[in-house]
Amino acid sequence: MVRRLLVILIAAVLVIGALPVSAGSSGAAFALDCVGFSGTGGDIRLDRDNTGTGREAFIVSATDGAGNIIYEPKIDTFFVGGTVSFDSADVIPWTRTPQYNPLTLRVVSQEGNGFSEQLVALSTGACEGLSGLSALPEGIFIVDGDTLTLDTGVAVPLGTTSASLPLNTVPPRPENPEELTELLVGYLLVDIDNLTLRTGDGPEYTRVGIVDGGTVLIPLGRNLDFTWWYVQAGDVVGWAKAEFLIARGDLTDVAVVPSNGVVSPPTLFVYSDQFILASPSARALPLCKIAGNLEYLVVGRDRPIEWYEVQATCDNAVARGWIRADLGAIRNPAELFIPVTTD
Repeated sequence: MVRRLLVILIAAVLVIGALPVSAGSSGAAFALDCVGFSGTGGDIRLDRDNTGTGREAFIVSATDGAGNIIYEPKIDTFFVGGTVSFDSADVIPWTRTPQYNPLTLRVVSQEGNGFSEQLVALSTGACEGLSGLSALPEGIFIVDGDTLTLDTGVAVPLGTTSASLPLNTVPPRPENPEELTELLVGYLLVDIDNLTLRTGDGPEYTRVGIVDGGTVLIPLGRNLDFTWWYVQAGDVVGWAKAEFLIARGDLTDVAVVPSNGVVSPPTLFVYSDQFILASPSARALPLCKIAGNLEYLVVGRDRPIEWYEVQATCDNAVARGWIRADLGAIRNPAELFIPVTTD
């Protein structure tokens, strides 16, 4: 059933894409809302054998206005020369609840077999009731029911955090102005240097920032067992581990807040500059050289876990290639399953 819906989805998105994909395509309407995405009518003839097996491969994904993934990337393939169509009765649900507008859906025809990666569709929509913020504004948040509200009147769902940091970016080091924290009846003092703020109440969630020792954090909420606090530091909102915080003042009225974090995907920290290869073999064709001392998204592995397939940017294009496991360190705090992507 899932595969059938994905086939239907891809057909719909391809049809409405602004780029001319093939002479056999026809127009179709496409909508994104709070629940998921759907389309009406249309069909497309597939004409890019980017797999080398007579099939065309696509990746479908969606994000909200803060960059949070709301539809986990899905890959599917279809026979070249065939036609797929969309049934308007089907709605594909989001895999994660949107937090901000706008909602963006992307469909990419993968790179391979002499074809470069091609953006087939970039469609947007909105969820009624969500703000259009791409980042959280400055100022102290006020917990009001199931929302966080600023004195400006802007409100976001309770549990919302700042956007996840992209791989290999320098995290911000926010702090709260002293004149603001002096107004608090209770606060949290950071008792360790380089404390990570995350999108959820656990080490498996993505980072939103780092705070220095001695930083005063504004308590916006906590989890049920008091092991993590939902806090604000400057214009960054995230979760901090209670073990590394000292409570000061009166925190008895701090509410229990839902954790809606983004789970960190598996990555490989590569020790030094290396070539990624076309297959998991030392004799395979090199695709390009990637920089060392950086993390790369892991998309697959071989069965004995001697090689990892990673995603990297080569010559301004996204590419997938293989690298020996002993040339880097795997990071998978959420212990997510890494699929075997080779025979």
